Amino acid sequence: MIKLPSMRGMSRVLGLLVLAGLLLLIGSLIFATQFVTGTINYVVNNIAARSGLSPFLVRGSVILITIPFFWAVTKFTRNILGLMSLGWAPLSFYRNRYGLIIICYVSFFFLAMYWASREAYAYKYCGDTPEGIFVSDGAGKDPVYGVQLAPCSINQIKVLRNGKGNLRPPAEMTIVDPDAFEWYDAMTGKARVWYAILPNGDYKFFDRPGSDPHTGQQLQPITPDIVQQLRKKDEEARQQKQQTAELQAGDEKRRLTAASEKQAAEGRAAEITEWVTKGQTQFEDGDFKAARESCGHALLIDPKNEACTTIHQRSGVKLAQGLVQAGQQHFQQGEFDEAIWSADSAIALDPTNANALKLKKLATLAKPHSLN
Repeated sequence: MIKLPSMRGMSRVLGLLVLAGLLLLIGSLIFATQFVTGTINYVVNNIAARSGLSPFLVRGSVILITIPFFWAVTKFTRNILGLMSLGWAPLSFYRNRYGLIIICYVSFFFLAMYWASREAYAYKYCGDTPEGIFVSDGAGKDPVYGVQLAPCSINQIKVLRNGKGNLRPPAEMTIVDPDAFEWYDAMTGKARVWYAILPNGDYKFFDRPGSDPHTGQQLQPITPDIVQQLRKKDEEARQQKQQTAELQAGDEKRRLTAASEKQAAEGRAAEITEWVTKGQTQFEDGDFKAARESCGHALLIDPKNEACTTIHQRSGVKLAQGLVQAGQQHFQQGEFDEAIWSADSAIALDPTNANALKLKKLATLAKPHSLN
């Protein structure tokens, strides 16, 4: 007969299995927690230390950005055994979309490290070569001269910061609009501009700390007082430019007005000349009425025009003489009212016409006798 295990033995086996399951669960939670916190701490410590950014800012950004990463790790591994087997089958990353997400995040981390380490000289390796200081992110040798690299010393860092190493020196900047320009980093609050003072008191601006490549003057980070001074100076220059533009606009307006007035004067002169010529021709042809009217138009434009004044007066005299002759005929025919009208018209044209005055007097005296 087969001897079956006792109930007590089965209870012990079951208890051991439950205990092992609990230990595995606790181990999984501990391992997962350590994996998440350790990964975040590693990324934050490296990027913050090399970039100089606030650890709080970096940590908050990393926690948000890595949510898809840890989700992909969870989907890819499924359990602690899968997490522990990540290193056993590396090609499995490329056969799974979650593995591709993990690879992309790892690549992004190293790119971020490169960006953060651009000026983190304390974490770089330097070597003095005949061409300057060779800088590398890792230990080794200079590939050209074979100089053994070592962690950058303080003196080497100072040389590099002053732009005398193999990194580019500070580049001069042109600030077009001081009011709109971002003088400080929006996230860190650090200066984005360094300056040197010229002999005339003006400023030269550069994009990084160090020394002025031309004068060797040590560059200083921009300050709020200088920014305010530059904005005030720019506003004064803008107002001066506006005033100059307004003055120029006024001068241009006056110039146009003068040109318009000149053109109008030339037009009036041409019109006067035309009327004078026409009046002169009409006077010579004996058309005194038309000549007087033509010169009347010219005198409306230029009351002091001598030529037309003369023609106008002479035409009036000639017309007055004709009216006197007509009035004398009316007088001889006993038409005294017509004679008086002719005399008045002649006097209006030529107040000095003695015959017109005499005719009016005779016609006025003769008129009552004709009624009797």
